[in-house]
Amino acid sequence: MQLDLRDIIYVPGASAPFEYEPDLSEAVGGSIVAVRPGASASGRVRNSAGVLHFDADVEAVLECTCARCLKVFELPVHRSVHAVLSEGENEDDPDVYTLCGDNVDVDEIILTDFILNMDQRLLCREDCEGLCEKCGSDLNDGPCHCKSETDPRLAVLGQLLENE
Repeated sequence: MQLDLRDIIYVPGASAPFEYEPDLSEAVGGSIVAVRPGASASGRVRNSAGVLHFDADVEAVLECTCARCLKVFELPVHRSVHAVLSEGENEDDPDVYTLCGDNVDVDEIILTDFILNMDQRLLCREDCEGLCEKCGSDLNDGPCHCKSETDPRLAVLGQLLENE
């Protein structure tokens, strides 16, 4: 979405509100399987003493795969996005975005922030047990029936315990 800022660029104290449904489909990858329809972004660009500040709140529901047990789960996400807008290019600060004429690409700012700040390994819950490395059973459903193997370096200690 292109937001026209010509009315506020040279007017300190002015602001331009926005509200729309961002396309977050480029965030899909890794643990994120899909972005549910209905994501929303709302915020404003305000001119504070000649500096344009971008603030937005983004709400989305992600469909993810747990990094431990591989179950698909939904993850509601709320992000607050803050950036500074500039008329000239600024390669030194990644939080400064360049205007294209009198417009700013809101999708670029929101998508960049969303991708850079998402965890790479998402879990269905904090205490997820994962899968058994031998049989693949979901350990969240209970212990598997695999016999635990003794480390060969500790086998001698096991023999000592058998004699008691």
